[in-house]
Amino acid sequence: MKIAIVSKSDRIAGGASRVAEELANWLSDAGYSTDHFVALNYKEPLSFQRNLYGEGRRKRICEKIHEKTNEYGFSELLPVEYWLNLSRVLDKYDIVHFHDLYTAISPVTLALTSRRKPTFFTVHDCSAFTGGCLYPMDCEKFTSHCHKCPQLPPGKKKAHIPDHTREVQAIKRWVAGQFNVRYIFPSQWMAQQAQQALKFKIPPIVIPNGLDLKAFPLKKKLDVKISLGIPENRKVVVISAHWLNDIRKGVQYAITALQSVRDLSPFVLAVGHCNDELKQALEGLEFREMGYISDPNFLAQVYSAADVMLFCTLADNLPLTVMEAMAASTPVIGFSTGGVPEMIQTGRNGILVDPTNQQALNQALRQALLSTDLESMGQQARRDIEKNFSRDAFIEKHLQLYQNFEHLLSKISTPSVVQPEPVINR
Repeated sequence: MKIAIVSKSDRIAGGASRVAEELANWLSDAGYSTDHFVALNYKEPLSFQRNLYGEGRRKRICEKIHEKTNEYGFSELLPVEYWLNLSRVLDKYDIVHFHDLYTAISPVTLALTSRRKPTFFTVHDCSAFTGGCLYPMDCEKFTSHCHKCPQLPPGKKKAHIPDHTREVQAIKRWVAGQFNVRYIFPSQWMAQQAQQALKFKIPPIVIPNGLDLKAFPLKKKLDVKISLGIPENRKVVVISAHWLNDIRKGVQYAITALQSVRDLSPFVLAVGHCNDELKQALEGLEFREMGYISDPNFLAQVYSAADVMLFCTLADNLPLTVMEAMAASTPVIGFSTGGVPEMIQTGRNGILVDPTNQQALNQALRQALLSTDLESMGQQARRDIEKNFSRDAFIEKHLQLYQNFEHLLSKISTPSVVQPEPVINR
């Protein structure tokens, strides 16, 4: 079995593309010939990575067409990457598995690919079933039809991008409902969100993200604190996001909670890009700016040094950040949003409170920092990762999915049968 993994970018761009790159790498390690097709490179390509857009003139044409269609409000409209490159190499592969498409890959490419090869699509954010936004937040228009999108950014000429979100969403609904594409969701929450907007020709499935624990050896927190020069007798709280000023990540709630426990003298580690405004908000707290950490081994060290992770995302699928903290035996305190409750259970491996409830968050952080059960909660978090989110389980579930695809198609191919509502299986 030869497999093509397709994603917007390499791991540097974010969690979705990182999952795609790791899946390709792990499948290769398991003995399956796998190539990873990347639309946008942010680092030197690995040996198994190929350019989705092709090379030279073809690459420039793909980039230009996607740029122009996005500029005029028809996000990822034309499947140029299929016409100019992917269609030429499809016959080399038995399986094609897409990941993040946002702004770089047309959903029509999935439809065209599915007519030739077994096709899978892991949905890492809501753009797979909205008119374009990554997360609708409080907007529920996507459940009927997107229109007058509140998240449309200004165009290059400062005028707003034309609102074609209804038409863009209609294309995505057409692909899900008419073509043999198997949708995969990392969280039950994301699957439920998608089912409010899409009708699936093939029942979707939930496969949680996996984590390679080699980068997370079990270590005593005291030893890690000493190695990083962190005060040994202080409770350490880590906050983390690719961009700490991203409103969706809710870091403003985390900082307010930290300020509320200044009397307990927590030592704060800020992981991610941090601007001056956030540094000012942290004044009065002793903190160390760690910056964005790309080295998984060093990231594991930083998370292992923390006694608590404060993670206050307002919308997320199944965040790798939470998974990594758990692997480092660090309990998570935060909001019960998205797929986070599928990893964190209050009193077991962390504490979750209602989203945006600042007072409850403040109390949860104080409770955690004063708790004598903090270490045992962290140990439980590690065991939960080993049991439910391991690399081996992640690979095994994908291989079973690939191998059973033809059998699934044969069961749903009778045209006279009315397709039931999709059943989500883990």
